[in-house]
Amino acid sequence: MMRILLPLSFVLIFPGAGCQGPSTGASTDPGTTQAIRPFDAGDARMGDSLIKAMGPLAGKVVADLYADDGYYTWKLLGAGARVLAMEDDPAQAAALEARKKSEGIGDDRLLVRLVPAGTVGLLPGEADLALVTREYSTLGDRGAWIKELMAGIKEPHLFYLVNYLPVPSPSGPPLSQRMEFDRVADELMTFGVDDVGILYKTLPDRYILFGSKPPVFESPDTDQVAPPSN
Repeated sequence: MMRILLPLSFVLIFPGAGCQGPSTGASTDPGTTQAIRPFDAGDARMGDSLIKAMGPLAGKVVADLYADDGYYTWKLLGAGARVLAMEDDPAQAAALEARKKSEGIGDDRLLVRLVPAGTVGLLPGEADLALVTREYSTLGDRGAWIKELMAGIKEPHLFYLVNYLPVPSPSGPPLSQRMEFDRVADELMTFGVDDVGILYKTLPDRYILFGSKPPVFESPDTDQVAPPSN
């Protein structure tokens, strides 16, 4: 297994990444359980920075886990991706469907799928890559969840996880829900995610962890190799 931690020279930094949007919740409130988007949706530059960090998306099938209000969904559509918007909240899923209909977006560009809580909801090999914007600590049985995620993404099973740094910030989930990226990376590797990289200067107060599971090329079985002839 190989783990990649990008040096500072490879960290993506975009103009405006240091701007802070208005507060949407007290990050130190241990009673807060509502999912909060990784950054304020009013600052489009931050969303654009995330999409740019994901590389070219035109023509790719991208799973948005979990789509919530659809902020990232429409960013991904704007980048030319076909989006599978997975959502476990019936009200949010209905709102996404209504917006899709009002904007005249067809199934060839966007599918909205209501999934049971604690599941990924992808069919085997359905997506080219995935974006996960829910705090990793809240995914329930993380081993089973990652296994299901890997099955739903084609090789090399690439996904991007956007989470808050475990330090106080003007907005975001409670500190009890935040995990160090090193801890997340170590756990992911125990679940079979071989390559892990981290960007921690692209977005304010957040990190982008990207992981994949490239195919394994086994060496020839030496027992099957015929000995050289004399």
